[in-house]
Amino acid sequence: MKVTIDGSKCVGAGNCEADMHDVFEVQDVGPTKVVGQPKEDRKRLLELVIGNCPARAIGLGS
Repeated sequence: MKVTIDGSKCVGAGNCEADMHDVFEVQDVGPTKVVGQPKEDRKRLLELVIGNCPARAIGLGS
């Protein structure tokens, strides 16, 4: 799994960081950063985080 953030969509709401602070980090300026990649056993949580992104800025690849 590879998590990405579309910087042109991200509004920095922080929902993702609140749920997975080891994967996402909200920046003072600019879009949220991906700071880690989750292990496969956290895929269900990641799917929930992706669904809760108000800007639909989080992507998931292989």
